[in-house]
Amino acid sequence: MSPMAKAGLLAVGSAFLFTLETVVVKAIEGVPLATIVLARSLGQLAWTLPAFLRDPAGLVQTGQLKLNLFRGLLSGVSWYMYFLAFTTLPLAAATVLSFTSVLFVTALAGPVLGERVRWRRWSATLVGFLGVLAIVRPGAVEIGWPVVAAIGAAFLGAGIVLTTKMLARSERTGTIMFYIGVMTTALSLPFAIPVLAWPGWWNAALLLGTAMCGPFAMHLWINALRLADASVVAPISYVRLVFAAGFGIALFGEVPDAWLWLGAALIVGSALYITQREAKVAQRKAAPLAPAPLVPQPVKPDAAIAASSGDVPKPKSR
Repeated sequence: MSPMAKAGLLAVGSAFLFTLETVVVKAIEGVPLATIVLARSLGQLAWTLPAFLRDPAGLVQTGQLKLNLFRGLLSGVSWYMYFLAFTTLPLAAATVLSFTSVLFVTALAGPVLGERVRWRRWSATLVGFLGVLAIVRPGAVEIGWPVVAAIGAAFLGAGIVLTTKMLARSERTGTIMFYIGVMTTALSLPFAIPVLAWPGWWNAALLLGTAMCGPFAMHLWINALRLADASVVAPISYVRLVFAAGFGIALFGEVPDAWLWLGAALIVGSALYITQREAKVAQRKAAPLAPAPLVPQPVKPDAAIAASSGDVPKPKSR
């Protein structure tokens, strides 16, 4: 199997597991949100436990402790909003709204990373936000905390993308994931401890599923990005919408309407354009750094070689 095909399969598997995580969260009943976030955080820590046991000093060592802690803080807060959105909104609608993270990345790339964002990307971003308006138009979805939480989680998700880009320049993936687990656990414990109670065997199994699906999906996604460019892998993640719509219809009786599909087309289309545009800009920036191709030199005859070297044979004297 080629690396490109393997990356595609890993990306599809990741999209399925991310969707399954939200399905499991939506199926949990009577469990406080803080408990769900704590389960997800402990799952994150458990995923890094084997690496910690092998080399604890190497996993913990970091040259950017503050940025790692800040990235973990963003994850902890966004998980509260993310799970709140998926427990209350239809699966497909919450999934589409989560895709707006790419649009927020464009809006923040200038002030945070100092990138120059041109009119084409800004235009695509505005089209994407028109898709949001199509989904949450008056009378379609109640404009309340769930919608605010979904968009807020996407906004924080953009911050997660940007901080991860900065950390990836020097930090190992295991180290980044470890500090995410540390910070999210520390953030969720104070809220979860007062409401901790035995949730019942069914909810306990669902919480375990939440703890496993998220880190596993993240692991597959990272490995997919190691095998292929982000511009190739990222569009595959939008298959989550198909999975979400399928699960929503089969398990929760949620049938997406035409306005949702219109909004999804605008958001996904603009996100795809931005992703491809970023890839082209990155290629142009990298082009001057590429080594110049070797130009084959014509083969010189023996006499020309000798002349060019200054070793011209003298005529023999008679």
